Amino acid sequence: MSNKISWRHHYLPVFYLEGFTNENNEFKIYNVQQNSFIKDGKNFSPKSYFFQKDGNTIYKNNIKDDFLETRFFAKMDSRIAVLFNKINHSESNLENRYKVSESDMPALNHFVSLMYWRLPHRKKEIDYILDKNALIDFGLSIENKNGERNQEEIDIEKRMKNDTEFRKGFKFYLSLIDSIKGVDFRTPYTIISTPEELPGLCSDNPLIFRNEKIPDVFKDDYIMPISRNRIFFRKNDGKSFKIFEIKLLIDLLIYKQAVKYVSCTDEKYIQILDDFYKANFSSTLEIREMLFNKIS
Repeated sequence: MSNKISWRHHYLPVFYLEGFTNENNEFKIYNVQQNSFIKDGKNFSPKSYFFQKDGNTIYKNNIKDDFLETRFFAKMDSRIAVLFNKINHSESNLENRYKVSESDMPALNHFVSLMYWRLPHRKKEIDYILDKNALIDFGLSIENKNGERNQEEIDIEKRMKNDTEFRKGFKFYLSLIDSIKGVDFRTPYTIISTPEELPGLCSDNPLIFRNEKIPDVFKDDYIMPISRNRIFFRKNDGKSFKIFEIKLLIDLLIYKQAVKYVSCTDEKYIQILDDFYKANFSSTLEIREMLFNKIS
C-alpha cells in the first residue's frame, strides 16, 4: 500500500468536470483575468485544472496529513458520482425523472453545499463567519470536565478559531450543518436536457443561487449544471420556459461570475457570450434576475 500523500485537491471534482468535456474528455481553459485562452486554446484533461495544491492538506508538527481530502471530500465525491452517472445516462429522461428520487435529494443538497464551501474564494466568507461567531453557534463548545467554560477554555477556543488548519476543516463542517438543517425539508426539483450539440462550459464558480449571499441550499432556489446537457434546478414548479434561452443565460452567468478559470469546448462560444452580455446586460445581477424570473 502506498503512503504517498495526495496534493492535487480539486475544488471541482474530476467526475464533475468530465461532464463538460468534448468527445476526447478534454476542454480548453479561458483565463478571465487575462481575457485569453491558456496556451492558445490547447485542450486539457479535467484533472489539470480546478484544484489547489495541498488545499485540504493538514499540517501539524511538520507532518502532512491528507485525511480531510481522502476520508471526507473524496468519499462524498464518490457517492455523488454514482448519482450523476444515473442522471447523465442515455436512458435517463424527463419521463423517468432522470432516475432521481426525493430520497437522493439530501445527498445532492449536501454535495451542493460542499461545492459551495470548498471553492477557494469562499475562504473570506469562512474567515468572516468564524471571526463573527462563537463555536457554540455551530454546535461546538470547549468546556472542562465539569461542563464549565473558564478563561482557559475561552483561550483554547480562540486559538482553535485562529488556527489555519482548523479553518481548512471547517469548510467541510459547514456543509454538514447544512445537511442537518435539511432533514425535515422536501426538495422540489427539476432536471432538463439541453441540446447535445451546444458547447460544454464550466467555471471555478459554477453554482447559481437566487440568494447570492451565503445561501441555504435547503431553502433557497439554485441551479447546478450536472453536465453539458443536463441542468438541475432546485425550485418550486413554475412557468414553462425556452430551454435554449435558459441554457444561454446559465452559461453566461457561470462565465461572468468566474473568479479566474472557465472551461469551454469551443473557443468561439466565449465571444458569443461576450457579445450577448454587451448587448443586453450591465451586471451579473441583471442576468441573475432575468434567469430566475424566467424559470419561477
